[in-house]
Amino acid sequence: MDFFEAIKNKYDINLDEQQKKAVTHRDGPALVLAGPGSGKTAVITARAAYLILTAGVKPENILTVTFNKAAQLEMERRFQRLYGAEINAGVHFSTLHSFCNNVVRDYENMKGQKLRRIEGKEDVSKKHLLRDIYFEINNSKINDDELEGLINEIGFVKNKMIRDFDKITLGTNRFAQVYRAYEEYKKNHFLIDFDDMLTYAYAILSRNPKILNYYKSRYKYIQVDEGQDLSKIQLEVLNLLAQDTKNLYMVADDDQSIYGFRGAEPQYILNIEKQFENCSVYMLEANYRSTKNIVELSSKFIRFNENRFNKNHSAANSKKYDPVILNAKDDNAQIRLVLEKIKEKLAQDNNSELAVLYRNNLSSILIADILDRNEIPFKIKQNRLFFFKHWFVQDITAFLLFALDQQDIEAFTRIYYRMNRYISKAMLESAVSEKSTGEQVIDCIIKNVDLKQFQLNALKDLKQEFVVLSNKNPWSALEYIKNNFKYLDSIKGYCQLTGLSFEYLNRLFAILQEIALNCETLSSFLVRLGELEKIFEGVAELKPQGKNPVTLSTFHSSKGLEYDCVFMIDLNNSEIPGEKVLEQASDSKDKSALEEERRLFYVGMTRARYELYLIYPEYINNERSIRSVFINEVAQLIKKDIIDSIGEGIIVTHTKFGRGVVAAVNENPADRQTVEINFFSGRRKTLDLQLCLDNKLLSFD
Repeated sequence: MDFFEAIKNKYDINLDEQQKKAVTHRDGPALVLAGPGSGKTAVITARAAYLILTAGVKPENILTVTFNKAAQLEMERRFQRLYGAEINAGVHFSTLHSFCNNVVRDYENMKGQKLRRIEGKEDVSKKHLLRDIYFEINNSKINDDELEGLINEIGFVKNKMIRDFDKITLGTNRFAQVYRAYEEYKKNHFLIDFDDMLTYAYAILSRNPKILNYYKSRYKYIQVDEGQDLSKIQLEVLNLLAQDTKNLYMVADDDQSIYGFRGAEPQYILNIEKQFENCSVYMLEANYRSTKNIVELSSKFIRFNENRFNKNHSAANSKKYDPVILNAKDDNAQIRLVLEKIKEKLAQDNNSELAVLYRNNLSSILIADILDRNEIPFKIKQNRLFFFKHWFVQDITAFLLFALDQQDIEAFTRIYYRMNRYISKAMLESAVSEKSTGEQVIDCIIKNVDLKQFQLNALKDLKQEFVVLSNKNPWSALEYIKNNFKYLDSIKGYCQLTGLSFEYLNRLFAILQEIALNCETLSSFLVRLGELEKIFEGVAELKPQGKNPVTLSTFHSSKGLEYDCVFMIDLNNSEIPGEKVLEQASDSKDKSALEEERRLFYVGMTRARYELYLIYPEYINNERSIRSVFINEVAQLIKKDIIDSIGEGIIVTHTKFGRGVVAAVNENPADRQTVEINFFSGRRKTLDLQLCLDNKLLSFD
């Protein structure tokens, strides 16, 4: 029986012609370009089964690598579920890091010397080690955001195999010195981190023929999932393994290459035919996930990128709902809009799979707050969120804690120098050391420190200011901290000195104010912050029975997933593609960063099966915000589709003139289209089509 007929009869797997061609590739290098929803996992697992059952390849000679544990387990489970009865053992599914770790283990066993893995370990923590090294070199503490940036930069240098990193610009202060000290410490103490698994494995395979030959003889067929995510060193490891057989089977989508910060870039895939002679290329262009509306729009959108393979995506599903662009007045209006839409969808179908997607983790906070308040179950899929432990947020809460209790030494110690009230560290330490139990901190300073009259007056006023603050509602209290204590002015000056982003900190302040709007007292506001922190730590997640929780996720974390309805929010230039990316694209010919952001936007769009909402607030932090250039591109495509579909006989509705039928569509000398409409009221009007569409004056039946 033919292989495809057999798997159709036995496992109900019905592959299309493009998929069949990809599955039957046997020897030599191959690139399978797999678009969203094109069944790439089905192809990879079927190809492994084909090699074994039809081509006579031994199961133990096949290695399939993925980029994360979840993808590896899913692929392994699917293979065992479908083909396990006939192929009961042998095919190896692994993450690339796990495979490299095995190579390092083999080398350790050969040398009789063990290295300690420090990623996630408590005894020697990578984060603690880097904090100590950073402080030693810079004589200042590194905060959580900066530490995360440093870890990413170290990974970037290693994945890109950058040797002369003194000449590249990275965000961490004295990066080269920190990097060298970190590497030296690990070397001297026989430590290895997550990124080292790749660099060590590459070095071992390059320099140790015995180990390399073992793996080359064992794995004669190598399959790679998500090949667009390969970094330079990962690709070099795979090249070593496949250098004899050339049997490297890469499944990838250059349009979904979104991990540039990890050292991945689509150019590795785009150049694969140059790197591998006689490389076969297969296209998986049919989308089995999304409706035709979403497939057509997203496919046209990604064509704004120039550095890509040309593809002709098609939809296996028919048309349903058109993607919708929605604008909200401000941040608060945006989350209320999303809430109402989610309620509407759940009322229609309680088991709908809904997702709210965003560029940055900060966007999840207000959505989580409003869903939790409305008892709508949700789950947060994210990497890391440092909001609640961020020094800025802790400063703000310290103001409020001290207002509620002027005996709170810890809170006052955190903020005294931010208020320009002539309080020195020496004054505070002197007063606190002499402080008697039960006395207020400011009273202690007045009592125990020799003060000049202007200092005494300032302290008395300060004490009264905190009394005033304690009686305000949370939103007004934050305004008071900003305007009376001039806290944000102080922070702006600090940012100018240190190079930190004031815009980012201002965003944190705006989030606090949005949360404060729903709290009546300072105490309830502080309690709410604590509740939200527990939610984001996974301690207090709402999961009532019988409902699919709404997924909150970054665009990055949503890759590979799919939902019935997707809400993409905060679609402003400041968020995506980001002001720096836009500046770079306008100042130079290098559009690579802009194209990666467009790919990220595309990933978000293609998560949707049936409905897609693109949403942006017109104001952020009470300041006018420009909607994303990507929204403009999508709007341009939608308008073009509408214009192209308009012809004689189409029924339309005008907001002023009512319903009518299109009599003619004309081009005028100014290259503006006009439409002649016979309205059912008896009037005939000639209207500027573009103007009507821009102002939402016309709708079409």
